Amino acid sequence: MKRSIIIVLILFTNLIFGQKVNLNRGEINAEDYFKEIDFEFVKNKIIIPAKIKDKTYRFILDTGAPNVISNELYELLKPKIIDTIPIYDASEKKEKLKLVSIEKIILGDLEFVNTATLVQDFGSDNPLKCFGTDGFIGSNMLRNSIIQFDLENKKIRITDDKKKLNLKKKHSNRIKLTGTQSNPYAWIELKGKDKGREQVLIDTGMEGLYDLSLKNYIIFEEENIFKVIGVSNGASGFGMFGSPESTQQYQLLLPQMKIKDFTLENLITITSNDSNSKIGAELLRYGILTIDYINKRFYFEPQKESVGIRDEDFGFSRTLKDGNLIVGLVWDENLKNKISYGDVILEINNKPFNLCELLTEKNYFEEENSLELKVEKSDGEVIQIMVEKRTTANTVYKK
Repeated sequence: MKRSIIIVLILFTNLIFGQKVNLNRGEINAEDYFKEIDFEFVKNKIIIPAKIKDKTYRFILDTGAPNVISNELYELLKPKIIDTIPIYDASEKKEKLKLVSIEKIILGDLEFVNTATLVQDFGSDNPLKCFGTDGFIGSNMLRNSIIQFDLENKKIRITDDKKKLNLKKKHSNRIKLTGTQSNPYAWIELKGKDKGREQVLIDTGMEGLYDLSLKNYIIFEEENIFKVIGVSNGASGFGMFGSPESTQQYQLLLPQMKIKDFTLENLITITSNDSNSKIGAELLRYGILTIDYINKRFYFEPQKESVGIRDEDFGFSRTLKDGNLIVGLVWDENLKNKISYGDVILEINNKPFNLCELLTEKNYFEEENSLELKVEKSDGEVIQIMVEKRTTANTVYKK
């Protein structure tokens, strides 16, 4: 008999503040507006131009984050400091960041004034350096607007009147905005043999399609919704302040996900230590996404009613540590005898590892079906291994 489970989440943001703080500061100097802005889509990062003090900078548009500028841009602009606050990222790493007020940020010809913005040191080993960007445009700046993402035409549309967008109610759902920085959360439906619902962060800064938080999976684990296809100790992803600590994570098959009237079948996801499950920028490949912060609605107009996902991997995931590409989580049982968490990948197909090439140009792990890797083990031994792509959904996990 099929059962249904609903998870009601305590909402957090990607960043957890060590003291009470409100980033919902600033306004837009416009009424009855509509603006189209071209964007770049670089390895699932949405990059837009923004003008500050008559100079154009590049920002990643990230609905799962607040506004952030780099230390270098802070030194150039010298904005007013509001406060210095302790912040934890998704990996629970802590730093103190300056909170400043940017007098004017211009998107197209729309002026956003006195926007609360964090200042972050994007060090040389931070992958964001590779995108040539100066920070993030986040939900706290967009909270008084409606924003539409149209990947097919590489356009972002910003307005305060939903009638200026061709929106259909059948494609919509309500969202909840967090009080601290107005991050948007929506409900999705999950289906295996049992059914469930989950509240997820709409996070255009996340490159993937669906990221399941470990704490949510532990609740869902009692139901027959996800199929376990791998278990591993290690880490994946990269937090704002560096790589996460090693923990046990799961690779899972989700037979069906529904976002309103759009169905995705046979999704592969990996659990994470983040407080939130998330829907990421990969969703833009399947339709037009609109976040109506004003009326608290979420729209997704799909190109097709349903899409089957064919996911392939090399049996392990990667992460970054101290500027190195390392083995993160090993899913393939045969590979566990050869590599483990923390092993450094020195070469890929006889080419020395180059972080920015991997992130912005040629991603060997996506484009190739087999790879030769030179790997340095934790004891200093250097080995050569060949890895082959596998169809992830066909993997059988044996306890």
